[in-house]
Amino acid sequence: MTGFTKGTDMKEKDTEKQLKALEEAVRQEQETGGKTAKKHRESSSAAAKESHPLASFLIGLVLLGAGIFWVLNSFVVSFSWGSLWGGFGMNTSLATGLMLVPLLIGIGLLFFLDRKWIGWVVTAIGLLAILVTLLTSVRFRPVSASLWQYVVMFGMIAAGCGLVARGLLKSRD
Repeated sequence: MTGFTKGTDMKEKDTEKQLKALEEAVRQEQETGGKTAKKHRESSSAAAKESHPLASFLIGLVLLGAGIFWVLNSFVVSFSWGSLWGGFGMNTSLATGLMLVPLLIGIGLLFFLDRKWIGWVVTAIGLLAILVTLLTSVRFRPVSASLWQYVVMFGMIAAGCGLVARGLLKSRD
């Protein structure tokens, strides 16, 4: 029986050595692998928090477009030809034909004078007068809306601008 116990003692010692080696391997794995697993978890959670730059850009573009569309739809544009700036509560207006006088004089000077540059200058002044009169006669009147609607409109525009900028600038990094 001594041979049997001797063989058993040898197996126990071998088992203890293997167990100690396994414990050491597990301890080393916990020290190094735990840090690696922790870094992997942190990087995967950071990646989950960080959205794709293209997605940020597209969502921002949709928000920006919808906000601008909503703001532009909340105004009524009216037009009254020939009205000039109103000062001190007065609204002055000119006849439509009066806007054409400098233009017609300029065209006449182009054909009459030998120095064409004077005719071109008067014609340009006539066109500029017509353009300024057209632009100043356009009136914008806001449609009645609540403050909440205006905050949401301009908030969508601001959020859209931020996301578009982030999508454009983060993709370069």
